Amino acid sequence: MRKLLILTTLFIFIMSSVGLCAVPDTSFKLADIQVGYTYYNLKATSGGHDLGNTRFNEIYGTVSFLGLGAFATHFHSGNTFYTDCGLKANIFIPNIAVMLGNRHSSPDNNSLFYGLSVNQDLMDGFGVYGTYQNGRHFSDKNIGITYALSDNAKLNISWKNLDDKNGQDFKGFGTGITVNF
Repeated sequence: MRKLLILTTLFIFIMSSVGLCAVPDTSFKLADIQVGYTYYNLKATSGGHDLGNTRFNEIYGTVSFLGLGAFATHFHSGNTFYTDCGLKANIFIPNIAVMLGNRHSSPDNNSLFYGLSVNQDLMDGFGVYGTYQNGRHFSDKNIGITYALSDNAKLNISWKNLDDKNGQDFKGFGTGITVNF
């Protein structure tokens, strides 16, 4: 997976002379409010054993001002869930955001995490993005493609790999929509 994430990041840098913003919005504005929803169908494994597919719902939101922002994400399916709250900054390069936050997940794990998020508009309304978050109890990777329906709405298709570092792993694809205000 690291090779795939590195190759995706290199591809993004090659396709852009500017560099890479916080997922999944690629626009850098003075102030921005964003909300979104993604539905995932992820293959669950535990200790190398296939547990079948698990469907997840994810809702998220960000509020940004001058490259600094706050975000919240809730990811849920049955007894498996997590809620992230944190801060992001994309001060130096508008399309690269660093993140610092806290993840509360089942069963009652709290984990500080750091992360990096890259995003780039390509052409004809398409864009690419990637996110990496790492904490004591988890590692979460996400790469995807966006398509602009309008100036304020984007569809996304993504691949997610969530490892809870306790032997359980979720991998698969999701699709969703993000709206900017």
